[in-house]
Amino acid sequence: MVHRHSVRRPALCEVTGSSRGAMTATLKTHHVNRLPLMFNDLQLFSLGAAAVIDTVLLMALIERPNRRHVAIWMIVLTAAAWLWHSGSFVHTLLVEATHAWPLRVNALSMTAMSVGVLLMPSSMLHGAIRLWHTGVEAKPRSDARYWLCYLPLFALGPMARNLFADPSGEYLTLVAPFTTSFVFWLCATNLIAAATFWRLRRRVALSQATAFFRGMAGMLCGLSVLVVFVVFVAVPQWPEQAEAWKLIASLSPVLPALLFAYHVVRFGFVPLVLERTLVYSAVLAAAFLFHHFALADVTNRLSEQLRVDFAIVEAVAAAALIVSYQPLRQRVAEALRYLLGSRVAGVREQTRQLAARMSEGIEPPVDHWLAAIIEEVRILFGVEHAGCWLFGDSDRISGSATSGKSLSGEQAIAMQQLVTESGQRVLTRFVATDPAAQSLLSTTGTSAAITFDHRDLCGLLVLGRKQFNQELDDESLSSLVLLTEQLAVTLRNARLQQDRLTAERRALRQEKLSTLGLLASSIAHEIKNPLSSIRTISTVMAEDLGADSPHAEDLRLIISEIDRLAATTRQLLEFARPAPAANGSCVPRELLDRTLRILRHLAQQKGVRLETTFDDDYAAVRADPESLGEIFFNLLSNSIDAVGTGGVVRVSCRTDSNVVVVQIHDTGAGLPPEVQDHLFEPFVTTKLDGTGLGLYIVGRRIRELGAEIRCESTPGEGTSFEVRLPK
Repeated sequence: MVHRHSVRRPALCEVTGSSRGAMTATLKTHHVNRLPLMFNDLQLFSLGAAAVIDTVLLMALIERPNRRHVAIWMIVLTAAAWLWHSGSFVHTLLVEATHAWPLRVNALSMTAMSVGVLLMPSSMLHGAIRLWHTGVEAKPRSDARYWLCYLPLFALGPMARNLFADPSGEYLTLVAPFTTSFVFWLCATNLIAAATFWRLRRRVALSQATAFFRGMAGMLCGLSVLVVFVVFVAVPQWPEQAEAWKLIASLSPVLPALLFAYHVVRFGFVPLVLERTLVYSAVLAAAFLFHHFALADVTNRLSEQLRVDFAIVEAVAAAALIVSYQPLRQRVAEALRYLLGSRVAGVREQTRQLAARMSEGIEPPVDHWLAAIIEEVRILFGVEHAGCWLFGDSDRISGSATSGKSLSGEQAIAMQQLVTESGQRVLTRFVATDPAAQSLLSTTGTSAAITFDHRDLCGLLVLGRKQFNQELDDESLSSLVLLTEQLAVTLRNARLQQDRLTAERRALRQEKLSTLGLLASSIAHEIKNPLSSIRTISTVMAEDLGADSPHAEDLRLIISEIDRLAATTRQLLEFARPAPAANGSCVPRELLDRTLRILRHLAQQKGVRLETTFDDDYAAVRADPESLGEIFFNLLSNSIDAVGTGGVVRVSCRTDSNVVVVQIHDTGAGLPPEVQDHLFEPFVTTKLDGTGLGLYIVGRRIRELGAEIRCESTPGEGTSFEVRLPK
């Protein structure tokens, strides 16, 4: 292989007729007088860059996602340009080769050039005719007549025979017999295609179609004029600049490719998916060619003159460029992580799976689901601790989940405020400028604090440091941001779903209550009076028969069942009765004393002991005595029923500031958690014969009085009700 300063560039074609001999003589003279080194470098760099562009475009066209959008003539045209430029590049490097195998490679490269130069006008004509007949349809029905456009390929056999017969010869000399025919064929096809494109500029319904076809038509006409000028005018008239003109003609096929690529990328002219790795590879290849052919000779000469190793200087300059230019530094860091980090691909895949699982929705209960997600996040990123806090009004914590020894509630609130004040969404020790933020990050061992705000949902996600006190990298932080966004959306959707279900339950309950209210009015008229008559008759019969009658026990049972039905009817009436006006006043202790006197007989029958603890203060509250008495009666009777034989019901009444607190505690079996959550809703009961309206009426009366009621129950230990009545 020869040195780069002694290589020559192949021309596009040879002049014809009487000027052919003069042209050959000029080329031989020029072969003896070598081109300057700088022009040779420019030649090789230009051809190599053109080959790189063709390679990227060809790879993009044959990618699997793009195949259904690309016509066959587009692939053939791009492949032809690639063969021409790649073959020219290799031939330029091997033009003065003398060994056997480089000569064979040189013959193959010249054959590739011939294939490319014959295919380009043929495929262009194919594309123009196809667009005229079938429009932009990528995969129209095949038609064998289009293969007539490729008849000039039959000239490839004689051309290849000449090329392999003398692989060390000059390319233009070897293909000289075909030059004139090729020039006329090239001009004819370019002009036909240009005319077709010009007429198509308003017929094709694509974005920027007019500009593209108009530009392509003008460019093809210009290329035809350029080829004719170079072959018949420039090369014969100015032999000393022949190589420069031939280089321009050789690079001219790049212009249509660049025009096509510009409209694809800028306007989506054809819906192609361009893989970023192809672009990166092209940039790296172009940078390598530029360095090798444009800078290497200069640095070598400077190294010889100054006695300085410019390879080190170049390495330092490249490192400084990477460090100073942030986008380039991020790309290099990403590439190194993929090259040297075995976990990057795994972390991305696990992050994708975790995000997909979150998008499927929340499995109740929400706090358990959130705790499981935070544990998975901690394991995924390999940190010591992780935590998530949800904030309500006034920066109050409305929910949280932690894994490991994470922040306390006060520290989480402080961290949320510091992240908000910093103006950053992700706060790390590298970006924190506030000393308070740096101190909190350091003392809590936090690597990153990420806030999320989706509609009315605000929260904070905190991750600790990795093993050996390492911080999270940019890749992990980017994944965390995506996860927090998905987490916020999922939590808000869960909240909306819960609100929807609550509203549906409320609507269903209101419908039941409305229906029950209507039924209660009817029951009051249809059952109350007959029950009273039946009870009266049964009582009179029991008195007439006496206690010794064999039917006395049956009558007593009848009266008991009538009383039970009357109590149920009374509850229904109370349920449907409008709330009384709360403009009166009463003393809770007096109502408790009266209610206890009534229920003491029931307690004795069931073996329940009543214990009272009352203050001496007879404070009055603003409430209707009947409503407040109903509240106490229901709570006390429920407690007596709950404790059973041997149980204890403790009743206390005290004054606390501006409220009177009444507490009723029983030593019964307690209430299950699922009942406690719906205790004051209608039709919720633990009794086999209960209606589930007693505590609902209590809750409604409490709300009507503007009071508060709390229930604390532990299974196996008992239940406490605390009523707080404003004085």
